[in-house]
Amino acid sequence: MKLIEEFPEEFDFNALDTTDYFLKQREKAISKGKYAKLQFEILKDDNIGIFSINKGKVIFEVERISDDSWKYLFLKTAPRGAYITPTWKENPKKENKKLEYTVENIIEQSKEDKSNWLLDLVTIYTAKDIECGEIDENGGLRKLSFYDTVKWAKENKNLKVFSVKFDGKYNSEMQAILNLALESKKQIYQTEQAKSFSSPEINCSLCNENQELFPNVLSGVGINIANVDKSGFFPGVDSENATKAFPICAPCAETLYVAKFHAFPILTQKISGHRVLIIPHLVESKDKVEGLDILKNSFERINLNGAKQTERYILKDLSENKGIATVTFLIGEVEGQSVNNIRKVIPGILPSRLSEISESIEVVNNIHNDLVDIHPWKLNKLNLDSKLEIISDIFGPPKYLKEKSVGRKKFKSYSVDTLQLLNSILLSRKYPLKHIITEFSSKLSYDFLGSLSEFSDKKPMRSIQDNISKMMHLLLFLERLDVIEMNSGTNFISKYLEKHDGLKPLNDFFTKEANGINTKEKQFAFLVGLLFGKLVSFQMARGVSTNALKWLKGLQLNSQDLMEIFIKTKSKLDDYSTPKSAWSNEMRGVAEAIAALGADISDWNISRKEIPYYLCLGQSLSNYYLPSKNGENKQNIQKDGE
Repeated sequence: MKLIEEFPEEFDFNALDTTDYFLKQREKAISKGKYAKLQFEILKDDNIGIFSINKGKVIFEVERISDDSWKYLFLKTAPRGAYITPTWKENPKKENKKLEYTVENIIEQSKEDKSNWLLDLVTIYTAKDIECGEIDENGGLRKLSFYDTVKWAKENKNLKVFSVKFDGKYNSEMQAILNLALESKKQIYQTEQAKSFSSPEINCSLCNENQELFPNVLSGVGINIANVDKSGFFPGVDSENATKAFPICAPCAETLYVAKFHAFPILTQKISGHRVLIIPHLVESKDKVEGLDILKNSFERINLNGAKQTERYILKDLSENKGIATVTFLIGEVEGQSVNNIRKVIPGILPSRLSEISESIEVVNNIHNDLVDIHPWKLNKLNLDSKLEIISDIFGPPKYLKEKSVGRKKFKSYSVDTLQLLNSILLSRKYPLKHIITEFSSKLSYDFLGSLSEFSDKKPMRSIQDNISKMMHLLLFLERLDVIEMNSGTNFISKYLEKHDGLKPLNDFFTKEANGINTKEKQFAFLVGLLFGKLVSFQMARGVSTNALKWLKGLQLNSQDLMEIFIKTKSKLDDYSTPKSAWSNEMRGVAEAIAALGADISDWNISRKEIPYYLCLGQSLSNYYLPSKNGENKQNIQKDGE
């Protein structure tokens, strides 16, 4: 498809059907000068350092990298090898031994080969007085050796990429260098331990042609899933029997190179905290012309590496693309120059499922947006779009990612496998709600303890409120997709709430909205959180110590702790009722319901891993469902922490 992009009017669609036509198309592309554009890496840096010779003097300049960065002919090579072309990358913190090795090779080569470009290159590499175009500390023109110029540019110009021009021409404009680069590319498809071979009995693993085969192609193009020269990677696959490890011919290797460096970047996206390579499988057509049109139109629409607005609607765009039959998600380290550590492959994702996911995202966002501004679950940003960041917001980054040891570590999930959760979302599979609630409680506890160290009474409550909002919207999303089931259950406290007109909204919540709060124990925990939250708000409003937060024990609670929190909350509110009662009629109604519900529970059936979530769920809604004693309208209620 990238070749079609380069010269669509000359593309023979038979190349999509047979190897012979593909090889002919390749030769046509080479002769037209189009093929080379796709055989070199795209440089993503803003600037590049250029060495050149002008009137006998070696000069160094900085130029802006344009969209046609292939013209520098940059190729990644083995760490202990030499650069194939005079374009290289630098690590700001390390010496470049590969560059030194390359310079030594070029000098030795020039003793036999007297080509002008090669001699010019030696002149640049061995120069002692390169002009940098800047004034030194003594007021004179800065002049440095080749290596000192590179070091100076790294430190002072923040440059990471360097190249050479010959009489004003880029590497791609030097036919000798271009030919050498294309021919030398075969070096990256083999190693000292696993060299190319030819055998009349062994064909290319991809095209089935009998040609010279290279055993290390996948690694050479940066897809590190079959390095035959690394013992133990696959049992029994080493240099002696490398013919068994996906031997691939040069044309197919070049095609894989194009895929890795030119197609993968526009098919790669971060979803739920994981790097994902999205591989669309396009609809086949017996009519080749129609099939080519499907390919063209589909490819034009599949560009995931564009504007942020596009990224937010990736799944919707894929679901509406009529040329796509199914989609595969390949999850691993699929950014930069390599594809490593494939964690999971999710195949056979139907566009209809992507459409359901996209619709659910829209519905849940609408529910969130329709919340009144003073609702405690109304967030500035929900992070629910095609990138599913809400999952990593709650469950933390993937466990396999290494964190920088700066400050407090981010929360990481252990009960919820986010890869498996993503698999359930994409393939319409069930995921245990119990595991999700357990992890919610762990997240609430971790963030609550972290907020206590910030010496602010508002931070702990804000932490709970923000987390609960994200968690509730994620549950709504998962429920709509039939990934989880949240039974509505029975409103066990309706007869107590009905006595108070001010508790009608709360009663309606339990009757119509409180899916998942479906047992007496869960409703008890919720109501204790509701009343406890009111007490903390009362303390904050009075400007007294919020010592009640200590009763939460870092949100590591059992059923006995829950009952004690209720007793202490009730007692503390009584203490605050002199000379004027701190109790509103609605608060008394909730306390009555808690007491009656607790007396009705003979055998507690709620775990320590569930209690924090349901307690915090109630706490987050305390100011919303328990108006102040003087009956102020809810529009005057502010969220906790503001």
